Amino acid sequence: MTSAYKIRPLCLSFWAPPVLRPQSILIGKMIPEWIRQGLKPVIISYDNGDWDINAPVYKISEFSAKNQFQSLPIIRNIREWLYYEKAYRLAKKIIKKHDLNIVFSFSNPQASNIIGAMLKKRLGIKFVSHFCDPWYDNPYKKYTGRGGLKVKTLEAFIVKWSDKIIFTNDAATKLVMKKYPEEIRKRALDIPHCYDKRDYSEIKNNNEKFTISHIGTFYDERNPELLFRALKPIIENFPALKNKFILRIIGGTSAYAGYTDEKLNNMIEKYGIQEIVNTTPPVPYKESLALMKQADFLVVIDANFKNSPFLPSKVVDYAGTGRPVVGITPNDSPTAKILKKLGSKSFNYDQEKELADYLKKLIAGEVQAEINSDEAGKFDVKETTAKLIGIFEKILSD
Repeated sequence: MTSAYKIRPLCLSFWAPPVLRPQSILIGKMIPEWIRQGLKPVIISYDNGDWDINAPVYKISEFSAKNQFQSLPIIRNIREWLYYEKAYRLAKKIIKKHDLNIVFSFSNPQASNIIGAMLKKRLGIKFVSHFCDPWYDNPYKKYTGRGGLKVKTLEAFIVKWSDKIIFTNDAATKLVMKKYPEEIRKRALDIPHCYDKRDYSEIKNNNEKFTISHIGTFYDERNPELLFRALKPIIENFPALKNKFILRIIGGTSAYAGYTDEKLNNMIEKYGIQEIVNTTPPVPYKESLALMKQADFLVVIDANFKNSPFLPSKVVDYAGTGRPVVGITPNDSPTAKILKKLGSKSFNYDQEKELADYLKKLIAGEVQAEINSDEAGKFDVKETTAKLIGIFEKILSD
């Protein structure tokens, strides 16, 4: 067995701290724990700013098509491949300089996985790819024609050259890997998102009103409309409860997700719930965790996709707070399964009345909810990192 200090990883994570994006937040929890558990990683990322981390960080530019001419498919493909070649050459030099022996690529973007596969194919270095979300099979995006063929081919290239392929949940693994032969499917495994106990403040909520909070960005396909519809009859039919609770929406809008303040405010007005809703712009990650702990109850919302392959990292952040959670998510989704194990309830998009009844009872104090701390502990970054290091060890010792 290869001991941890002999694992010398190159981590390709293009979104990294201090930028505020989901992949950046996740890798910002993972890398410090790698170091605590004995690894000495080297990182390649976009120029996201200065990350205060005890590890070498090399910067590459983000690929972009600068003008309409460069956006033409043939021109774009050529420029994209030249970009990959440039990134490959940089990574090759870094591997040689630091005598690295394994590559871990963390998407999104998928460019990290493509470059990792190139390094494996050409140098023979061990390679572990990570899919935070499905690529070709992503229900948020419909790939067709030549664009679909390109994505499918690139995904197959990544999968072919990966020694192991990591997904965050079993539904995503099955969805993506069903296209591949059994021999390749055996390389896939699941490691969920993680939280770090050190990131949470010791906060006791002393809210004047019962506080329900949603933290995180909405999309057109994943928005708060069902939650608003469920709250509307509560404030209309139970006026005594109207002044007893508040819904806080933190970071619900963002430019990269395309969900605007105007969309959110219009929806709030549509359901006439302005008096019980408080909206806050996106905040730094650790501040968002403090706001989670200040809540009496937390809400997670999934898009209404059949056989959803998504496990929002926010669910795991919620689990780390110890606060109870309610989910709006399809039946048997990864989110629904985790919430059930945590002792929390979830409701699908056909259960508006049931959701409204449950929220009313929570606000009125007629029901109590708690998180299963033993189950939540499985998402601690110490546990997930130990699993990943075990994978690295096995690959390097084979």
